[in-house]
Amino acid sequence: MSGARPLEASRSVAEALSPARLGERRSARLSPAEREFHLWILHRFATDAPPAAEAISAKATDLGLDHAHVRDKLAAEDLVHFDAEGEVAVAYPFSGRSRGHRMLIGGERWVEAMCAIDALGIAPMLGLPIEITSRDPVSGAEVRVRLDPGDGVWWEPKEAVVLAGSACCDGPSFRGCCDVLNFFESKQNAERYLRDHEQISGFPISIPAASELGRTVFGDIFKEA
Repeated sequence: MSGARPLEASRSVAEALSPARLGERRSARLSPAEREFHLWILHRFATDAPPAAEAISAKATDLGLDHAHVRDKLAAEDLVHFDAEGEVAVAYPFSGRSRGHRMLIGGERWVEAMCAIDALGIAPMLGLPIEITSRDPVSGAEVRVRLDPGDGVWWEPKEAVVLAGSACCDGPSFRGCCDVLNFFESKQNAERYLRDHEQISGFPISIPAASELGRTVFGDIFKEA
């Protein structure tokens, strides 16, 4: 894999971010019990398996929370979204469904991420090395990334980039951004994707720049409030 290179994105990664969506501030409007519930869901994804509907209900009760209310609150804050059966469909950065961004955490546990940026944010969030396998939506070519919080990021092919952009500004991230934030085997493929999808605005950024974006968004989630 190619070694880490300096951030060379022509536009600041920070332009794509809303301060309210960064790190621990993502859950700033949650009560202590609601925040504990949110972190419990993320921890289950990272260490065991997506929690089943029964376990979710039981955990809410244990924390003295109204099950329906806390689910609605997490969805309103665009932190966790549930399906009709009460299972977790989205728990940024994790996905309860196959998304094509498959990751191995600490050499032990496979999970799915919602998008490329989410995948790259999991290593700093957990403080563990990850390996990502994804595919270029234009060519179908495999893109592989290895990210270690202590040793940096490596990737192949060496020309691979991430598309930073969105299809709309309203609504939850999984509707406007997650389908857009993909790995591409080259800048040319990312630019072709933009040309072929006029509803999408964005620009390709390097793997190191995308990794920094993932760290900025997710790195402090487990930090004490």
